[in-house]
This record gives sequence, C-alpha cells and structure tokens, in this order.
Amino acid sequence: MRSLIALVLLGQILGCTAVSPPFIPLRPQLLPCDLPEVEHAAEIAVNHINTHTVHGYKYVLNRIEKAKMIPRRPHGEIYFLEMDLLETRCHVLSPVPAANCSVRARHEHAVEGDCNVKLLKHEGEFKVLNVHCHSTPDSAEDVVRLCPDCPLLLPLNNANVVSAVNTALAQFNAENNSIHYQLLEISRGQISVLPPATHVEFAIVLSNCSAQEAQDLAQDCKPLTGEHSQFGFCKATVFDHNVPTGQTLPKDVVHCSVYEQQAGAFHTHWTEHHLGGKIISPGIGHTVLSLIHSHNDTNASHESHSAEAIVPAVQPAVVKREVGAAPPLQPVLVAPIPQLCPGKVHFFSLD
Repeated sequence: MRSLIALVLLGQILGCTAVSPPFIPLRPQLLPCDLPEVEHAAEIAVNHINTHTVHGYKYVLNRIEKAKMIPRRPHGEIYFLEMDLLETRCHVLSPVPAANCSVRARHEHAVEGDCNVKLLKHEGEFKVLNVHCHSTPDSAEDVVRLCPDCPLLLPLNNANVVSAVNTALAQFNAENNSIHYQLLEISRGQISVLPPATHVEFAIVLSNCSAQEAQDLAQDCKPLTGEHSQFGFCKATVFDHNVPTGQTLPKDVVHCSVYEQQAGAFHTHWTEHHLGGKIISPGIGHTVLSLIHSHNDTNASHESHSAEAIVPAVQPAVVKREVGAAPPLQPVLVAPIPQLCPGKVHFFSLD
C-alpha cells in the first residue's frame, strides 16, 4: 500500500514539473535615448542629483548615453541610465531651479558630470534607487584651443586662490561691518595673466560674531545653525598689483548674494562635518568639487537585485509546415536600424 501511495505522489510531482513554464532571466531591453519616457526618467534623476548635491554647483542634462529597462517582479520596471551632465553657474546653495541656471561656457573651463542612475518605475511614477557620479573638467588643451587667453582651473587649495578668497571675503565683511561671514567652501579658482588677477568663487556662512569680535577673537567665531543660519555665494576678481603691467589696475571686484534660509542637507553637512573638523574639505588638491563627493554613497532606497530579472519566459509558437512545400522567394527589404543611443546633445559636447 505504501508503495502504491509513493508511486501516485511521484507521478503527481512529475506531472507538475512537466507543465511548469521555465523561469529564464530576461536580458535588459535597450531603449532609444531620446524616447520621451527615458527623457522623463533622466529629468527625475537630474533633479535628485541636484537635490542631494552638497558641494559645488547644480547640473543640467546634456546627453543620455545609454538607456535600458528590465521588468521587475512582481510589478514595475527598473531603468538604468548613463548620462552626461554639464555644470551650471548656480551654486547648490542658490534657490534658483537648475532649469533656470545658465550653463557654464566652454571658454570658462566647463565641467562635465558623468552619472549612472538606477530608477524604479511603478504605477507611472519614477523613484531613484541608486546614483553613481563623478565630475571632470574639460581638458586644458581644448580650452586653450578655443580661447588661448582664457584662464584655466587651478587646485582649490592653490595658494593664490586661497589668498584671493581671503582678500575678497575680508572686503565683503568690511562693507557689512555689523556682521561677520565665514568661508564655507572654495568652489572655483582661476588665474589670468593679462591683467594679472585671480578669479574665485566661494560659499559663505554667517557667524555668531560681530565684526569687532571677529577681529579680536576670530578663532572663536562659529557658523550660526538652525533657524539663525544664513548662507551666501560670492564671485570675486582680485588683481595682483605686485606684477608690473605698465598700467593702473582696477580695484578688486567682489559680488556676494546672500540667500534666504532654505531647508537642505548641505547646511548640516557643512557646518557639522567640514567646519566642525570631522571631514576634510573635498577641494584639497582638486580643481573641481566633484559629484563623487555627494552621490557615490547614496542612501536612497535600496532594491533587491534578485527580484528584478527573473520572469517567466514566453515561448515562441511553433508553426508546422508540410514537407517539401517551400515558400515562394520574396525580395528581402532590410530597413535601417534606428540609432538608439547616444541621444541628442542639449548644449555642447566635451568629447
């Protein structure tokens, strides 16, 4: 009796195995980079990148290099994008939306961001799951070829750059003698030969010191935090009057924009981590504040990779033909394969 029951169970198991469809991983589906759906996903990704960037400047999409999609069990799709971005003139502290920011021109020594982004699309909505970015300045050779006299980027801790920032900040504080601002980060530095000058861009934060207190005990001044915090961004040209030029150099030019208080992760990040001495500034030894410092350890929600690729494969139907019944010969028309990627260049290429 036991043998009979065992045989019946074995037969049921074999029967189930015979009718179960195989589970075969699907390959990612390549998508046209200029597809509206892909462009929309890229827009969501760039907005996420700018929202979570804590150093340097906001970026805009320049070109989608590659796009692919794969179904996700039990619902939704996973999108993978490779994108080229371009640095704008808006610092991350600026309240101006990135779409309204002007892109930095090539002769200003443009900077490109390269990003790989993973997004989940569910019920028509995209959600960023993972971001990996880095920034690269245009080559010095290309800048010189386009504009031989244009200044090139210098390391952000270059002695001339640091001196120019200190001079410019001292002038701004002198013009606002009732309050005192501290340096938050040096964002950009360049030197021109004619006229001899250093061009700098830097972020500032309001301190708890008055102008007089800052002169007496500058080392005791701390950035204001919480509801009292206030941030700004400065651009300055500081001329080197020690270099003989045969002409009178103009006065130094310092222009700072002070922003209303905004909610943002970069405020706490800077005042607690960098100004607090816990983390060394990422500008040391680098010419740009790369996106790598903001996005390669993203804390965006993490998806399980095991649930993305395994879906039941659809088996193609088999059409039977009679033996010897050859189909009539037809001319074969080969349609041109559409260019999927890379997509269109929105501004200019740094290749």
